[in-house]
Amino acid sequence: APRAQGTPPRRRRRRRASRTLLFTGLMLLLIAAALVIYLLFFSERERTISMTATPITAGVTKLNTGSGMLYQSNGHIYYYDWSNQNRNYSYEMQADIRMSGSTKLSVVYTDTMLQIVGQDEPITFTGEILSVECGETHIAVLRRDSGGGESVLVLTSAGEQVDQLLPDDQYIVDFGFYTTTGEMLWIQTLSATAGVPTTRITTYDLSRRASIGVMQVQDQLIDALYITENSLFAVGTNQIIRYTHDGNKEIYREMVYGYKVLDFSNASGTPTFLLAPRDGNMHAVKLLTLEEADEAGAVETHLQLPGEGVAGYIMNGALVVVAREKLFTYSLRGQLSSTATLELPVDEAIKLSDTTLLLLSNGAYYTAKVR
Repeated sequence: APRAQGTPPRRRRRRRASRTLLFTGLMLLLIAAALVIYLLFFSERERTISMTATPITAGVTKLNTGSGMLYQSNGHIYYYDWSNQNRNYSYEMQADIRMSGSTKLSVVYTDTMLQIVGQDEPITFTGEILSVECGETHIAVLRRDSGGGESVLVLTSAGEQVDQLLPDDQYIVDFGFYTTTGEMLWIQTLSATAGVPTTRITTYDLSRRASIGVMQVQDQLIDALYITENSLFAVGTNQIIRYTHDGNKEIYREMVYGYKVLDFSNASGTPTFLLAPRDGNMHAVKLLTLEEADEAGAVETHLQLPGEGVAGYIMNGALVVVAREKLFTYSLRGQLSSTATLELPVDEAIKLSDTTLLLLSNGAYYTAKVR
């Protein structure tokens, strides 16, 4: 019997293979086209950092209060709120005036006078006002009397003096406020009477008007004090020392000799320090995380920052590096996670909060949100 006519099996297989290859090629082209469209129309927009203009310009004296900026211009003190422009205000000032502020209180002062913003009358002092710090409900004034002695005067938000703290013949280096169960004040003093520099950090409970404890460090200077809910970290020239709030008990020391701390954050719940070599190499940095436990549990991550970097900060649980035209984000383990383009080239970057930067571009300051 004659064979049925039709396409030979081998040819049919070749046609099926060709159709499969053609379909696969079309799908790949469609995927590639979709990716190009996404990159052109969406990705670039997502990777551009918007910059919001502020009235602050280069060269003015300015102070971040945590909720806004105090700055001087044209014979006035101005306050510019980061989130609510209805809170902005201006205050006419005298010559040679200085400023201090927190999220709750702001003051302006001269060598002999202090004005709490919101109060009608200024407060006059005998002696000389050296510096002022504002807390939430109190103000601390470092004053030098006519005999050269120094003390810290503690005022309420209404201007009433409630305490005077004397340094016991030690030189007052720094002081400031923090909050645990209530508002607290710390004072850092320095003494070299025994031939060995000794730093003493004393903490005061302002509600009880009593000293809580004293932290004493010898053979190294203390550069900064970083405070969390559970710890006080004293950063020295050789070590970072952890103390508890309960009696200022020392728990451990972590060596950081040869490095200085550029920034600190505890937003992720893990105390994290950004350090750079003291020799001035600002591009070879390291991230150091410590535990708030009996042992430091230190984890170090070394990384090289871009050569064109303007500044680097720990923000929103990551390391943010600002370059002139770019913003680089690294994980706390040193991996580059994203790159963004700044709306304008910048010359300076200041960390305002865990999510906001103040950027200087062409003589004017802008704010930018960091995700």
